[in-house]
Amino acid sequence: MSSLKTRVNNIEFKTPFILASGPPTRTGEMIARAFRAGWGGAVTKTICLNHDQMNDVSPRIVGVENGLKNIELISTRSPEEWAEDIRLLKCNYPEHVVIASISAEADNIEGWQNLACMMEAAGANLLELNFSCPHGLPDMNMGATCSDNPELAGGIVKVVKKAVKIPVWAKLSPNVTSIKHLAATCVKNGADGITAINTVRGFAGIDIETGMPKLNVAGSTAYGGISGKAIKPVALKAVSEIAEFVDCSVSAAGGISSWEDSVEFLLLGASTLQVCTEAMLNGYNIVKKLQEGVKSYLEKHKYSSIQELKGRSLRYIKPISCINNSEVLMPEIKHEACIKCKKCFESCFESGYQAININGSGFPEIDKSKCSGCGLCSITCPVRCISLRIKENLTSI
Repeated sequence: MSSLKTRVNNIEFKTPFILASGPPTRTGEMIARAFRAGWGGAVTKTICLNHDQMNDVSPRIVGVENGLKNIELISTRSPEEWAEDIRLLKCNYPEHVVIASISAEADNIEGWQNLACMMEAAGANLLELNFSCPHGLPDMNMGATCSDNPELAGGIVKVVKKAVKIPVWAKLSPNVTSIKHLAATCVKNGADGITAINTVRGFAGIDIETGMPKLNVAGSTAYGGISGKAIKPVALKAVSEIAEFVDCSVSAAGGISSWEDSVEFLLLGASTLQVCTEAMLNGYNIVKKLQEGVKSYLEKHKYSSIQELKGRSLRYIKPISCINNSEVLMPEIKHEACIKCKKCFESCFESGYQAININGSGFPEIDKSKCSGCGLCSITCPVRCISLRIKENLTSI
């Protein structure tokens, strides 16, 4: 029987699925409900000393294509309230992992240490340092300010590690030049793991009839964090880069909405899986399908644990200059499925190599002398009747 149990930084997780820091972890009572639903761990909404300055606007969340944009700030509750919540959670759910997300001004070393010690004393299993919130906090010299300056982030990790004995993760922003070098700096200074990624800084859009922003707060708006399925490719890249470049655990966050997504992140080196937006949209109980799907996958492929899966696909990522291009793959068209829409012809003619012709019966045909195997036609086909002809198909990972 395959097991979802995993050990990370010498802490046992009943399941790799962790509820990420955000609206679903706003209070200890909410986290308790998530634990009862089956989540193996949870990261608190970010705890700070100047909580009374965290004044959320209304509205602060809006939908974007395949995700959400938010301008919500970190927790408005005091560290003392959170410490009590953590004590109760560890008393009532001792087998679940409670991760305290903390943040202070970038230059407030004493503040970082005090928060860390307070959460450790309350019973938190881990600390997650919020180096990555892209909106609001940078104005206060917090959040993504730390990801913008690797030396600053490393210095904070070092002083926090000196203050506590429990493991420390750094949650990093994708809005940086090199997330793998940022992660390496944090680990060099003592970080036990990296959480990647936080939301991607973005803009929700404009209502073209009124000219007003789609996230409209009394006639104004702000840049905010994009989350959900839309940022999954960015998160996959970040997780795989860090896993390959740095010797540490990686907690994947960003775009996980299905068990298939979860497996992808594990194959690219993730040790644990954090979910927020999907829980916001569909509730805590999504964890059941996530767990069932991953467990079935492990059993189907005869893996006894997720550790056996971790990082197995990293070997396929190479510099373009190292990719074998000795054989050009040709598109193969299944005429029995073709609906004669000519989309493949149009895309190849106007954006490709003019390698598709339409025969007398209205079906597309490939001119192999012109085709370069770019793959565009297979993407534009609405019924997916075009595929690249591959000699060898991998049947098992």
